[in-house]
Formats: sequence, structure tokens, C-alpha cells
Amino acid sequence: MAAMKLRLYSTQCDLQFRGAALKNLSAFLERGAMVAGILALVILAAGCRKKASLPSNRAQAGGSQPVRIACTVPAATQMLLQLGAAGDLVGVSSFDRPLLPPRLQTLPIIGNYLHLDYETVLNVKPTVLVVQMAPARLPLSLTHFVRGNRIQLVNVRLNTLQQLYASAKLLGLVAGFSARATEAVARAKARMGAIRRRYADRSHRRVVFLIDTQPLMAVGKDTFLDQLIRAAGGNNVGEKLGADYPALTRETLVDLKPQVLLIGLPGQPAATGDADPRIAPWLNLPIPAAKKHQVYLVTGRRSQMPTLQVYKIAALLGRLIHGGNSRKQGG
Repeated sequence: MAAMKLRLYSTQCDLQFRGAALKNLSAFLERGAMVAGILALVILAAGCRKKASLPSNRAQAGGSQPVRIACTVPAATQMLLQLGAAGDLVGVSSFDRPLLPPRLQTLPIIGNYLHLDYETVLNVKPTVLVVQMAPARLPLSLTHFVRGNRIQLVNVRLNTLQQLYASAKLLGLVAGFSARATEAVARAKARMGAIRRRYADRSHRRVVFLIDTQPLMAVGKDTFLDQLIRAAGGNNVGEKLGADYPALTRETLVDLKPQVLLIGLPGQPAATGDADPRIAPWLNLPIPAAKKHQVYLVTGRRSQMPTLQVYKIAALLGRLIHGGNSRKQGG
């Protein structure tokens, strides 16, 4: 097979969500960093091989150099695991560890999207470095670093479902699992389609999903979480506040009159009921959600993370929006 070269097309990525990402570990930077521009693509000049079950650090497509991936994006790390590329990971971000299986807990920490530890990156000898940042924020030092050390830079974008699917295929391409990634994306789309059909005829209740409470930040329009709420038969009134993850006040929340209030607390224990101190204060607000006791915590570690299993988040949202139980939530 002809030798292949990876070329990077950096695209714009919104980093508005940085503060919440730092506070809510698994509330990915998916948010983690997001929104605006064209998808960061890594294009393979020649075709790619179909792979079945292969040993870790197998050779990169078209060459003898083994695949060694250092990843600073937790959602991308999760997608690599979902594609079966765990053996190719040689370094992860400082946000990853709580989400990794036991066998990967000792992987070196190479930093995160705010700060990269260049020395550690060199020590793990990656052939690929995965980041998520706007081109304007891409440090010149990073560009020189990857070029000087012959590391392929992959800049992913994960703000919408469409970007997520494209990034999954991109990661599959880099890891040598293109066919597997294509199949996984097709499965995710099919399951999302089934969820949309399930709730298509339901009453679209007004929903506000707070992805952070200090300060208050809601799911706005043009985000994958907005798409998941709509797929689950909800009317995301947070989109009235603008795109991405806008800040709001309690007064604004009251004005939105949500019938369902979702509070994202990734990685925290599940709610214990209306008396739970994390829920009780919200029940005092003059909103329909409080009157009907439709205030729920969303506590799953990956409940705000754009991966190939977003359909699980959509399924959870559907259950909560259409009559969930605050004692049985998570995701």
C-alpha cells in the first residue's frame, strides 16, 4: 500500500465553555472547548486499511511506525476507547483519569487543553497528538513542536452531533480503525433516530438544562446537548438565551418557565429525592418544574460528554423529560 501522509486542517472551535469544563470534569470540554468554524479534519492521502482485533501500538497506515496517541481531550479519549484503540494511548489529559478503566489509570498525564506539558509529551513519544482549540488560539510553539518532532496534530471539534460523528471518523482514521469508526457512527445515528421516533408525538415540554450552577450556565442552541434534548422530545428554552452555553440569572430562569429543570452534576452521587440539598433550593422557585416536582439531577460521569454513546444521554433525557423519577437518575 502506498505511503500515507496525514494533513491537518485546523478549524474553529469554541472555548467559551472552559470555566465549566474545569469545574465539571466529565462535563466535557465537549463543551470542553467548542463552537464555530469548520471541522478540524485529518485527511489521509491514500486509502486506509480495515482492521479487526489488532495488538496495541500496531504500525500506522502505510508505514512501520507504531500508532502512539497522546490525547488532551477527554471525549476524544472516550471515543478512542469505544473504537478499541485503548492500546494506542500513551498519554491522556489531567481530566481523564476518573473516566479511564483500571488498566489505563497509570497512563502519563500530558496536561490539558489549557496547558500542555511538552516534556512529558516528548517522553511518551507519540505519533499523534489530539487537541481541541480554536486556530487563533493554537500556540505557535505547539505548531513548531509537533513539526519538529514529527507528531501528527489532530484538532477535533465536538460541539454538535454532526461534528462529533465527523471527529469519530477522524479519530478512527488516525488510529487505523476507519471501518470500525464508520460502523460505530452508523449505529449511533440509528439509535438516535429511534429515540427521535419514540418521542416524536409527545408533548414537547419546556426544558432548561443547567450544565453549571456557579455561575449558572444553560445549554443554549447549536450544541449537541440542545440536539439531544430535542431528540428526546423536549423544547430547549435555553436556546432563547443564545448559542453555546450562555450564562443566566435565577430571574432569567424564572422567566423561561421551564416545565422540566435538569441540573448537571457529572460524577456526583445520584439524587436521594426532593429533600436532597442539591434539589430542594430549586423547588422554591416559582417555576412549573418546581410545582410539579420535575427538577432532576443528571449525575452520570459522561452525561455531558460528546462520545459515540450520546444516545444513552438522549435516552436518559427522554425518561426525565417525560416523567422521570428524581431518585433514579444518572446517565
